[in-house]
Amino acid sequence: MYRQIIVPKSNNYLLNLPANFVGRMVEITAEAIKQNKKRKYSLEENKKFYSKYRFGTLQIKFSREELYDR
Repeated sequence: MYRQIIVPKSNNYLLNLPANFVGRMVEITAEAIKQNKKRKYSLEENKKFYSKYRFGTLQIKFSREELYDR
């Protein structure tokens, strides 16, 4: 399967297909998609992005007495 998302500049578009498609029956469809379609991020991309906000909580000491002193 070969998928390509483009923004055409005119009503003509030249499509270059992979070499293994030559001589085979190929279906080509065109569909307009919404511009504000949200991109889905992979787990690895999310881990990389949020890694800079990560911190260890083992060093934090929690005292219930301090909580109730207020």
